[in-house]
Amino acid sequence: MTKKTIKVCMAGFGNVGVRFTRLLLEKERELREDYGCGILVTGVCTRSKGTMMNPRGLDLGALLIMNEELGRFDSEHPDFVSGCDTHGMITAAGADLFIELSTLSIGDGEPAASYIREAFANGMDVITANKGPEAWCFDELKTLAEAAGKKFLYETIVMDGAPVFNMARAGLRGNRILALRGILNSTTNFILGELEKGGNLADAVAEAQRLQFAEADPSMDIDGWDGAAKICALANILMDARLTPKDVKVKSLAGTSAADVKAAGTEGCRIKYICGARRADDGSVELSVEPRRLPFDDPLCSVGGRSSALIFYTDLAGEIMLIERDPDILQTAYGVYSDLMTLIEDK
Repeated sequence: MTKKTIKVCMAGFGNVGVRFTRLLLEKERELREDYGCGILVTGVCTRSKGTMMNPRGLDLGALLIMNEELGRFDSEHPDFVSGCDTHGMITAAGADLFIELSTLSIGDGEPAASYIREAFANGMDVITANKGPEAWCFDELKTLAEAAGKKFLYETIVMDGAPVFNMARAGLRGNRILALRGILNSTTNFILGELEKGGNLADAVAEAQRLQFAEADPSMDIDGWDGAAKICALANILMDARLTPKDVKVKSLAGTSAADVKAAGTEGCRIKYICGARRADDGSVELSVEPRRLPFDDPLCSVGGRSSALIFYTDLAGEIMLIERDPDILQTAYGVYSDLMTLIEDK
């Protein structure tokens, strides 16, 4: 029996949004029977596919069919809204929850951060898969959420569906995080594995693109800015760093060759592209993204392929390592779904 209904509006309907929508359909009965909760998606807004809105709830199956067959929303459909942008949808959708799935803007975290501000101003809880707002203005957004009495959830921003923030929140209570160190970018980790096999950077990038987990322009991964946004968001959330990606010491992977990787191997090391955050003696937090030689017995050396890992260095629990092995789009969609479950359980 449905005891509560959560009305949802979404910005973005790319791979994550599509898989999350399918997940809502797959879990509809479980949500209703086990959690007494119904989910109504009242609005979906995209830059390239258009906007759909219906206060009584959109037909999610129809959205998926339109996306698959047309690559966009059908402008002849009665729920299609011409000329409506995300700000307009947030205002008009009558939703309780805003799910932000727009593309990362590494330079300033916009427009995602503005969408989130507007959602709080309209009395909505927020789930985001976008690491930009947390990297650029987490403290401000957290304060806005608290002032509005709303949830601000972001499990998906680092390591897809791995419970990075849920574990820290619930499993490391009472600990002070002193440092973080990890492999947080799948593309560069895969590239280094290909270099270790004797390949070159261009071929490794091409193979990652063929396997569809590297972008057409992989420079944000290779030059370290994706990692910079992730480690900055982690440090802001878990270490109260109050920094931006401009504060991260970044060294591109582009200068690393197969010869470098081979030379490291002969010396009992493996090159890994490491994101790090360390609390200095004065309390400040130092951030870095760079290729590092790690001895073979370092736990991060065993993290290969598209896998990611993060080590928490704490004052009480010691070192805790979390690994996500070769994720696909379902794990990313699950990260959004796990935030939805957090929200449902807290209602």
